Amino acid sequence: MGLTIKYELRSRTRSAERAKAIVAQMRQLALDLPFESVGDMRYFGPDVCQQPIDDLRDNRELFDAILDGSMSVNIPWSRKRSASIHVQPLEIFSFETVPGPGSEPASFGLVRFPGEIEADYRPEDDDRFIATIKRGGSTRWQFDWMRWRRWLERNGHPAWTPTDDFQEKRTITTRLPGWRYGNFCKTQYASDPRCGGVPNFIRCHLCVIHLLDRIAQLPTMKVETDDEGKYGRSYYTDDPWAEERVYTWHEGQYNVKALIQEVGEWNEMIAAGLGAWQDAARAHGAEVESPITSYPDFEHLEFKGQRQEYLAPFLAAMKELAERKEDE
Repeated sequence: MGLTIKYELRSRTRSAERAKAIVAQMRQLALDLPFESVGDMRYFGPDVCQQPIDDLRDNRELFDAILDGSMSVNIPWSRKRSASIHVQPLEIFSFETVPGPGSEPASFGLVRFPGEIEADYRPEDDDRFIATIKRGGSTRWQFDWMRWRRWLERNGHPAWTPTDDFQEKRTITTRLPGWRYGNFCKTQYASDPRCGGVPNFIRCHLCVIHLLDRIAQLPTMKVETDDEGKYGRSYYTDDPWAEERVYTWHEGQYNVKALIQEVGEWNEMIAAGLGAWQDAARAHGAEVESPITSYPDFEHLEFKGQRQEYLAPFLAAMKELAERKEDE
């Protein structure tokens, strides 16, 4: 949990050589900004990218590069549960940056994906046989055996045929044309006083946003950014207290003062929420850790966060959970 910048890069180019040149331009733009470090450009081809991801864990750099370059696509027969499948790239041109101490690394690049991929099909995941159950304001889905039996009978199968008989590999289209790249960078904990505090956070956050803005100016490039700090373009609701929240895109504020206030509120919220969560977890014999617990001013942040009205229901629930365990 923490304030994060999410982004997706797309290029209309079809040429690998042109994609390589564009990523080289991206890297030069990064070198022109005050990142802590900017890594070399890397290339990985199909012989590496299409290996099972778990087989690459021993090579951390390769594993991270392919994982960062991968994307998820929806499984067409399982939309009710928003099921998706992991798609590894065919080719990657990328480089990694470190915005500064406390921030997550931020990688950038362009990736080409296969047009099709195999997915495991099970009737238990098929929307045709899934019942939607709404109760008490919550929604859940479960396999409906009556729908399954009716489908078996309509299609000439014995009513007792097990679902295992219909498990198979199916080919689905990825719908990931051209060259693209999607990733995120959590800058929240660059605000740790031991890392340089708010000035360090501002440097890290602005480096990522302004690099994305500059990449968007490159020929053939389109950039989509969702900045939870609201400094850059972001997606949020104007009325978080509404019974039915409406989320819309907002243009970036590019207001450093507002960004400082935003990260301060996030620090207070996370500290208060984590403090309550820790109390409840300890009552049950567990521990919860987060980078914010190491902040020198953690208790001060926790106290201020406890005064935020919208946290009251969560804090009350955590207190009740802790007290219930103590009474047992």
